[in-house]
Amino acid sequence: MEIKVLMIGFGHVGRGFADLLLKKEKILNEQYDLQVKVVGIITRSRGTVIDEKGLDLGKILNTTQAGQPFASTGLPVTDQSTEQLLETLDYDVLVELSITDLQNGEPATSYIKTALMRAKHVITTNKGPVALYLPELRKLSRNKGVQFRFEGTVMAGTPLLNLIHYNLAGLQIRKIQGIVNGSTNYILTRMSQGLSYEDAVSEAKALGYLEADPTADVEGWDAVAKTMILSAAVFKQPLTKEQIRRKGITHLRQEDVKAAEAQGKVWKLIATLEQREKGLLAGVQPELLEKSHPLASVHGATNAVIISTDFLPDVTIVGPGAGEYETGYSVLNDLINLSREIAVP
Repeated sequence: MEIKVLMIGFGHVGRGFADLLLKKEKILNEQYDLQVKVVGIITRSRGTVIDEKGLDLGKILNTTQAGQPFASTGLPVTDQSTEQLLETLDYDVLVELSITDLQNGEPATSYIKTALMRAKHVITTNKGPVALYLPELRKLSRNKGVQFRFEGTVMAGTPLLNLIHYNLAGLQIRKIQGIVNGSTNYILTRMSQGLSYEDAVSEAKALGYLEADPTADVEGWDAVAKTMILSAAVFKQPLTKEQIRRKGITHLRQEDVKAAEAQGKVWKLIATLEQREKGLLAGVQPELLEKSHPLASVHGATNAVIISTDFLPDVTIVGPGAGEYETGYSVLNDLINLSREIAVP
């Protein structure tokens, strides 16, 4: 099966996905009978390249690694707008990887809707559209008979959503609790090892775990967005960010970490969704965990989530929650699963 892909965005995740397509080409062909042809890559900073015969991804990656615009290498560039290409280009799947906006989800939401309206499948790692408009986007994809996949929006390449959707099918999910922001977990881990909050933040920035402005992570907004996604995707109860109790880690200092250690406990930023009789309880806040708690031993930028169900009390999944290849793999995984489903007669 040949699948033609149009990509919007070619940052860390896009480059990781493209490199995986090259490295996994033989496996995709032999094990999944899948040939992936990237027919377009749209970016804000390097321009837009289009080739309906399939782009040379090796050349694209070398160009971006050298810091050059696409036009400087003789690649087939175009000045058509993103909207024009979404409306006219021949592609099967839109891979939407633009910058997240948690205020209104734009422009990514409009891009996704345009593709879905043309009955094109969509894969995204963009939290904004999924957190804000998942029920609407799912309804549109169903009406058009196409798929809308977003595994990478919560734990990057660690398959939390697929685990719940496929492997825990038939079970009633009662509670989801976990570490869904690796940046803050890294900071708290380093603080437990003796660094001050300020030094831990600086180190996390230097390692690429934090943006220059770390507010979205350290104030808990990134974890809130992922909690919104889980509330809509798993519990089918969409929540606004105002409905989720939120407190970040900016108030925690070395003395707080030491006091916890003296009690045999550890601080973790925990996202919680729990089904109660009166509704869905949702929150993101630092919590003191006993060191025997499964989440207490999760260190560094690692994510971990405990899923409590009616017949399987606690299922824990642990893995990377960020990274070029890790998140890029989530796109590849969604693409493989998508191909499996559309290949079924």
